Amino acid sequence: MSYEKKLLQMKGLVKKNSSEQIKKEVSTYQLPFYTEKWIQHGLKLIQNEHGFLFVKESFYSNEHIHGNIALSKLNQAIKFMQNNYPEHPLTVSSNNSFSFYDTETTGLKGTGVLIFLNGILTKTNDGFLLKQFVLADPSQETAFLYASDFWKDAQTIITYNGKSFDLPQLITRWTMNRNLLPKLKQHDHIDLMHTSKRIWKGDLERFKLKQIEEQKLGFKRNGDIPGHLAPIIYFDAVKTGSPVNLMKVLKHNEWDILSLVTLYIITVDLMTKKEEVDESSVTYTNIGKWFQDLKTTEVSFNWFKFVVDHFPKEEACVAYMYLGLHLKRKKLFIESIQAFEESLKEISGKYRLKVYIELAKLYEHQQRDFESALKMTLKSATYMDSLSDSISLQTKLRIEKELVKRRERISRKIIISRASAQHNKKRVQMP
Repeated sequence: MSYEKKLLQMKGLVKKNSSEQIKKEVSTYQLPFYTEKWIQHGLKLIQNEHGFLFVKESFYSNEHIHGNIALSKLNQAIKFMQNNYPEHPLTVSSNNSFSFYDTETTGLKGTGVLIFLNGILTKTNDGFLLKQFVLADPSQETAFLYASDFWKDAQTIITYNGKSFDLPQLITRWTMNRNLLPKLKQHDHIDLMHTSKRIWKGDLERFKLKQIEEQKLGFKRNGDIPGHLAPIIYFDAVKTGSPVNLMKVLKHNEWDILSLVTLYIITVDLMTKKEEVDESSVTYTNIGKWFQDLKTTEVSFNWFKFVVDHFPKEEACVAYMYLGLHLKRKKLFIESIQAFEESLKEISGKYRLKVYIELAKLYEHQQRDFESALKMTLKSATYMDSLSDSISLQTKLRIEKELVKRRERISRKIIISRASAQHNKKRVQMP
């Protein structure tokens, strides 16, 4: 037998022995003293090649209602986004499966913080399956992470504040166990907290999931465990063996995940059924601004048009401003000026400053109405002084420099225009 074949055989033998050793170690693990008690409270003990953990599985039919929203509407919402806005941040890739994901951890930050509860909800043929994986004890972290299956196929993970918290925690813990675990797949991610802020900025004061539930999803929690108590409860459950309060943490996690599903649904409903959903002009203007930032110009134009057509003018002032910008790009200058003038009746803050500046440009370059252009330029300068606390010094200095140049230029044009008019008047009067 050649040296190479002997080497390959040895590698195979080592691999085989390593696998057998792992199986032997798993089978000889001493289970926690509280195993039976946790099982009696609804948890199931499962084992894999890295150790053991607990899991609770819950099934929800398509007809299940959370708050005032049926889960059955999720498929329709996902397909609508895929068919109409395939590049939108809220869209699940048609090539990916998806899951709703939420964690509970032993702290907020630091390499010593562990995830002790992984809640993962997936779609099945006839409903939804929620698997809540519970860390049996800190020594079983590798088995706990492996059970999530995030090392298998890439998917779209939907979270609430997952960009800042859940996914960084998952990546950190996976990295700490990288010598034992398969490589973590690169997953797409939809963070519904960022979506909520885009849509309800200026409408909601706080963006805690609990506030979103009560004000937008029609769901109010009864007997909920505050999230900040979860780490204490977990360590107490491991120390004493009592899972009573730990099961309340699982219920908290379950509500979080079901609210993710209904939040996704109601968010898409705002885009598909805007005439039927009772929302404010601020919300719909925010959606138009979101599409504008995504460079979907015509879609955003239609949203701003919807707002000015369906809400009182005093509530649609910001939409009028954005509509004016769109009309200007379309070279509909008269209509653009009308939209900006309408917005000035109620608009305030940095938006009002922007409208003054835009009107000055239109009057100067398109209408050649230099008197009106100068008037708007002077109003811009005066109004900006009142915004000194809300704009940065650098921005203020830049705008001031632009306004000085514009005022000087327009003033020269006014002098030339008046001189030209006077000259023409004399020519007319000559015999």
